[in-house]
Amino acid sequence: MGFNSESDGGVMHGSAAVLISMMICATALADEASVTVTSHPAGAKIYVNGYYKGRSPDTVVINSAAEEAKPYRFTLHLPGFESWEIEVSLAAGQNKSAYATLVRLPSMVAGRTICIDPGHPSETSAGTSGPSGVTENHINWVIAGKLKSVLEADGATVVMTKQSENEKVTNRRRAEIANAASADIMIRLHCDAASSSGFSIYYPDQQGTKYGVTGPTQSVIDGSRAAVTPFYEGMKAILSSVLNGRGIHGDSATYVGSRQGALTGSIFSHVPTLTIEMVVLTQASDEAFIKADAGQSTMVEALKSGLEHYFRTL
Repeated sequence: MGFNSESDGGVMHGSAAVLISMMICATALADEASVTVTSHPAGAKIYVNGYYKGRSPDTVVINSAAEEAKPYRFTLHLPGFESWEIEVSLAAGQNKSAYATLVRLPSMVAGRTICIDPGHPSETSAGTSGPSGVTENHINWVIAGKLKSVLEADGATVVMTKQSENEKVTNRRRAEIANAASADIMIRLHCDAASSSGFSIYYPDQQGTKYGVTGPTQSVIDGSRAAVTPFYEGMKAILSSVLNGRGIHGDSATYVGSRQGALTGSIFSHVPTLTIEMVVLTQASDEAFIKADAGQSTMVEALKSGLEHYFRTL
């Protein structure tokens, strides 16, 4: 028995239905056009008429192309570079290409004083470690050193809270070093121990008390709150394809912060301060990422992007 298809005009026999189906498919394919987008450097987000389509290099398929050519606006975004835009006229069946040489923005870290605090060892602990034995203390120190070099190359003044990997510095003293340097911001590098993987950022959301001192001031709380969102978004722009974002949290959500009101390094800070949990080191995938040279380079790029995003808001 042949396949019958119901239509407004009655019953259509199977062979006719298949033929029409093939014609519809052929028409749909003919409506497609494509643009191969490449950029230097690669990795830019591609938008067509405001809609995200992927990252360069990529071939973008346009399903809405018609027989008569019409314009499509291609825009590329890459953190640290000027946005790039071009209008491409496309008709059905056309295949074109677009190449973008992206122009680097002036570095927003130039002229800034940044205090990098490689977490641990301190009076609190020596830090956590990963399944294969990679220590938080080591990772914090390695990333801090690489970040320092990158920031100084872009014209920043970098102050470190310790001078060797295993130097023990109290959390109060770390804050005092940032204060003495009148740092524009203090970033405290750590690795987390948790049941889910990814990076997260903590900031002083309220005052706490330690050693009889209550702090930080409201201006430091406000300044840290203003810094945390652009910093997080800057990191996410680099890490979104390789590492989960675990969000923004107040110091009061941490174990120490829940008991004191804020982390000790925040209580004694006179400058905006953020604590970055770069990875969850107790997760094997995060440990593998951060111990590899490529992962460390990506993390340094993400931290710098966070700083760039923040300073751009000032």
